Amino acid sequence: MKKYIFTGVLKDEMNGFLKMRESQGFKDGHRFILESLDKYLASQEIFKKALEPTVVDSWLAYACTGQSTSSKNGFISYYNSFSKYLKVIDIDVFVPEHVRVHEEYVPYIFSEQEMARIFEAVDAIQLKSYVKPQAQFSILLRILYGCGLRLGEALALTKRDADLDSGVLFIYDAKDHRDRLAPIDQTLITALSLYSDYFLRGKPDDAWFFESDMEGKIRNCIGKPRTPKWAQEHFRRVLNNAGVDLPELPRKQRNICLHCLRHTFIVHSFRKQDLAGIDNYDPAASISVYVGHYGLTGTQRYLRMTAENSIDIINATNEYSKNMFPNPSDKVADIIEKPRSSAVSEAVQSEPEYTPNACSKGLFPEVPR
Repeated sequence: MKKYIFTGVLKDEMNGFLKMRESQGFKDGHRFILESLDKYLASQEIFKKALEPTVVDSWLAYACTGQSTSSKNGFISYYNSFSKYLKVIDIDVFVPEHVRVHEEYVPYIFSEQEMARIFEAVDAIQLKSYVKPQAQFSILLRILYGCGLRLGEALALTKRDADLDSGVLFIYDAKDHRDRLAPIDQTLITALSLYSDYFLRGKPDDAWFFESDMEGKIRNCIGKPRTPKWAQEHFRRVLNNAGVDLPELPRKQRNICLHCLRHTFIVHSFRKQDLAGIDNYDPAASISVYVGHYGLTGTQRYLRMTAENSIDIINATNEYSKNMFPNPSDKVADIIEKPRSSAVSEAVQSEPEYTPNACSKGLFPEVPR
């Protein structure tokens, strides 16, 4: 692919900035941001060697239309690095602030019933005329849900990384270049052992756990791991067969994907602890380390209750608090059942301070019993 040639008023400075970055060891995968700025400056016929606030804000609004907050902040961060370079060579520039991060993305949490249908669908699906891809994808989903791994972490596993005798997966060079151990449940050990004995027996220790095969268009992928694209395509088919519909979302907004299994793992882990009567804040640190979060902040956001959790908690609370609080007067119940006119009259005479608000009846959702 032909490399883009800068033509705008800051073309020399952009080339100088990239050369400096290259000398510092940066590969500059974000060069496209400078290219976007250069095209904008040229299209607006800006010839002054300066980046004024109106110019920068207009460019960011144009370049980041439809982008997520994190993508916008990525543009700003790279631009700010370039602006520091311009300041050193005495060019006047405007430095924008990062966009305040809001919780734009709400992960989809699968219910236990949905997970049961998903596993039923993946075990029944025929991906090819032979069994290996079907078995690989079935095991992949079990690892993602059973261990909360990121998709890239699961696909990067080798035969050596799965110590099934000890029941541990070794995760190397994950996000932020961190390593960790992921102990696994006995049910998953059994499934992985069957898979390993059938498909990995006799293979070297550095063989990919989910190695690509030689069929069809992927003949040149032999000896390489399965790709995220392969996994996501088959997951969409499984969701369809399991009756899980993908919502209509704006372009570039993340939809239900395999990463949702990681979110579901964390929420279901907290749910399991909660149903066992364990304060959710107690296992938060352990779960944070297990899934490879940098700190507790990334884990604690999962403590917000889902509807499924709330029902269990309300039921448990109602049972726990039974007979704990004083009962209201029996007359209140009698009043509610009577016609409005007589009810109001009697309430005023007997207990005017505790009459129910008849106007709100039916406005609020019923609390499950």
